[in-house]
Amino acid sequence: MLKVKVSFYKETIAIIELTGDLTVFEKDFDLFSKEMMAYMKMGIFKFILNLQYLNYIDSSGVGVLLRMASVAARNNTKLCILCDKPNIQKVLSISKVDFFSKQIKEICEGIKFFESTSD
Repeated sequence: MLKVKVSFYKETIAIIELTGDLTVFEKDFDLFSKEMMAYMKMGIFKFILNLQYLNYIDSSGVGVLLRMASVAARNNTKLCILCDKPNIQKVLSISKVDFFSKQIKEICEGIKFFESTSD
């Protein structure tokens, strides 16, 4: 079961916590994907993804993360990812998501990154 918790820091940094499985077979996957695209259409490009509670990610989940990372890159920023789970890190590495993102160890590290790179 996929659970998504979204909060904002200073209205411009979205902090997204994912729990469960990020796979096309989860009923809330489409909602998550559309919600992320809606944020980007609203001009929010700074995302901190907390994947500490994610158990599994498939190619569809990777696709959403790559889309988010590519939109962030076009807006001169990066996707920040908090994850220390070896199985998830391996998928992110194989799919090159880690190349287009910044790996962080704490949420505050991502906030500092975005604040230091603000326009």
